[in-house]
Amino acid sequence: MRRYLSLISGFAVLGLAIAASLFLARLYVEWSGDGVPTWLIAIGAGVLGMLMGWALLPAWWRGVFLIAPLVIWGGLEIHPGWFLAAAGLLFLVQFNAIRHQVPLYRSGRPVIEALGDEIAMRDVHSFVDLGCGDGHIMAALASRHPDTHFTGFETAPLLYLFARWRCRRLDNCSIRFADFWSVSWRDHDMVFAFLSPQPMLRLWRKCQRELPREGGLYSLAFEVPGVEESELIEAGRFDLLRYAVLPRGGAESSPGPA
Repeated sequence: MRRYLSLISGFAVLGLAIAASLFLARLYVEWSGDGVPTWLIAIGAGVLGMLMGWALLPAWWRGVFLIAPLVIWGGLEIHPGWFLAAAGLLFLVQFNAIRHQVPLYRSGRPVIEALGDEIAMRDVHSFVDLGCGDGHIMAALASRHPDTHFTGFETAPLLYLFARWRCRRLDNCSIRFADFWSVSWRDHDMVFAFLSPQPMLRLWRKCQRELPREGGLYSLAFEVPGVEESELIEAGRFDLLRYAVLPRGGAESSPGPA
């Protein structure tokens, strides 16, 4: 329900911003007698939308507010087919931003190196990537660690197909078109996530319920609220936070041993 409220709020703010920009343009026309270019009205609506939603909505909405009025203006100037194609492409790539409030972020090579070191040091048997995107992390790690099995979950259709194609020759790597919340993680001893602040507490609780005692959660950039990480690992632009997960019934509210 919360994500739908966020979506409704976002469109409401966008509508208010467009209406406000049109109102200001009308005031200017009545005052000066000169016209206002439609592209300037679109830019004004984008800036107003960004300011209105700054404290109300997640940060990724700011880019949407800034671009959406220009896209609508472009849709009036360009053939509607191109506008529809661009919207469809954006939906296929950023599907999870709407459904789970998790936009597409792409991890760099330092993250792959850090995860690879952890897999080798802790003798990881099964690795899972929650939202594997285009599969570049999975492909790189699976080719370096043939004795570890890798599973990636992705529900953005275009990214899923690309990840499947990228990992097609790796026998120890599987890409699943499934919601990772709806399946059990008990067969995995290393969970990697690069999501957003919003689902971190829910992620931690699912790890506590389902991961084996020796399992671990690795979150890039985003902390679990109220839980201290077991280890902070340098991974380039962002830090990689390692949480050793205790089973439910142990020290549930405290971090596990490092």
